[in-house]
Amino acid sequence: MRALARELHSTPPAGLSSLDHDQLQELAKSVADARHRQAAALAAAAEKSLGHIPWILRGPVRKVFGA
Repeated sequence: MRALARELHSTPPAGLSSLDHDQLQELAKSVADARHRQAAALAAAAEKSLGHIPWILRGPVRKVFGA
């Protein structure tokens, strides 16, 4: 449950306590994998959105958005 709590950044729902250790580990891994895929998709979308900005402004725009 601790590994899952770390991935969720909160206390897991009580109903998950019925899962065994291996199932909880697999669920925690799946959540971590989903977070990594989501982060990659967001980064790709942010980069693609810069394509609509004139190239001379892309550097300053990246700084404003922290990219």
